[in-house]
Amino acid sequence: MARTPRARPPRGRPARPLSCPARRAAPAACALAALIAAGPARALRPEPDARAALDEALAARVEALAGRDPAAAVAFARQIDGQVGALPAVRYELALTLNRQGELRAAREACDGVLELQPDHAAALYDRGELALLLGDRAAARADLTRAAALRPRHWAVHYRLALLAAEDGDPAALEAALVMALRHGMDLRLLLDDPAWAPALSDPRAGPALRRVIVVYGAESLIRELEDRSQ
Repeated sequence: MARTPRARPPRGRPARPLSCPARRAAPAACALAALIAAGPARALRPEPDARAALDEALAARVEALAGRDPAAAVAFARQIDGQVGALPAVRYELALTLNRQGELRAAREACDGVLELQPDHAAALYDRGELALLLGDRAAARADLTRAAALRPRHWAVHYRLALLAAEDGDPAALEAALVMALRHGMDLRLLLDDPAWAPALSDPRAGPALRRVIVVYGAESLIRELEDRSQ
């Protein structure tokens, strides 16, 4: 699904988990960015059929700048938004940059901005769900992650996160369904050992039996013993 808030898979932005690989700015992007940087008098208002290409080119500029100077990348993305108008890829790069800077609420708001323009932007939904978890909004996190899973059913990470939510909620049916989906789409079962949340889930009277059943079917009983040892 895109691009990357430990022992558990990072909540928040892992470096591009759901979306496509990093873009390369076309030569035209430099000229476009220069026009934007020239100030409001040179602001661009492209025709709709040109906006997608412009969005990708400017988003690549924001991404490249974020690697060197995140604060400048944030300022540039906001300048684009004000002068050119709302562009989803630029807003998504803004969300990623803010997340990496630890500005979780601002990153969540930037994801809101992406989804206003593209309600089915799976990467923004996944990221907003992870951010909601970090901010303690479990209901919103579940809603976003469930939508992301429907849009990108072959992405194991979103199913993994839904499985962990179900385990923490003591919902064995949802836990088993989500974890099986994650495993079918490439998750390594030993990832459970790297996340401290799974050891208490194993001993939970509601979630534990479902988790043990999945481990036995898809892994080995030795993994159960290792999880039990970590819960001591």
